[in-house]
Amino acid sequence: MAHADFSSASIGLLREDQPDELFASGGGERGADDGATSRSALLKRAVAVGGAAVATGGVVTALPKLASSAAATARDARILNYVLRLEYLKAAFYEEARAGVLTGELLQFADVLAGHERRHVAFLRKRLGKEAEDQPRFDFGDATKNADAFAATARTLEETAVSAYIGQGANLTRRNMVGFAQIASVEARHAAWIADVLGRDPAPLVADKAKTPAQVLAVIEKTGFEAPS
Repeated sequence: MAHADFSSASIGLLREDQPDELFASGGGERGADDGATSRSALLKRAVAVGGAAVATGGVVTALPKLASSAAATARDARILNYVLRLEYLKAAFYEEARAGVLTGELLQFADVLAGHERRHVAFLRKRLGKEAEDQPRFDFGDATKNADAFAATARTLEETAVSAYIGQGANLTRRNMVGFAQIASVEARHAAWIADVLGRDPAPLVADKAKTPAQVLAVIEKTGFEAPS
């Protein structure tokens, strides 16, 4: 699957037409809000690492000058399909894992994220319309059959997602920028949650680094989860 290089661009202003479909409840069947006051419970509701602030604040400040609406539409489609590939993988990963050996907070994490990632996939496919690429086939091997392997893989995927969204949000047109930024902030919460479950600092940096499409796709390919067509 070929992905074009995305040139750097100056950045666009937020609009008021925010995508309401992203605000509906998208959690897993077991639910995340049990009234707990533990550090982990607070993280599930409120933590956003530096990447979220970058993606929804400093990154969104000026509109790129577009050569033409056709070129802008094509660029948006490339970017949205690029992150859709990652969202497909994550949605399938959490859906398979939640039906397996997980218990306790890891099961709750998989439940909640399965719901979130399904909503992200649906949002991206709706925005792409007929330009949406098909979901690949996946083989997750032991990553969904062993709790430690699941947790380590989930952390890699969520950190990668944050970097992917930061890297391309500024290159979108206004129409897609707001929803993209809103997803980025949720991905940051996911990354913070799984870091906390693993006993890691959930917010170790004041700002997260962006990754290029080539770097993100290299992470996806390194997992070996995408089965040959």
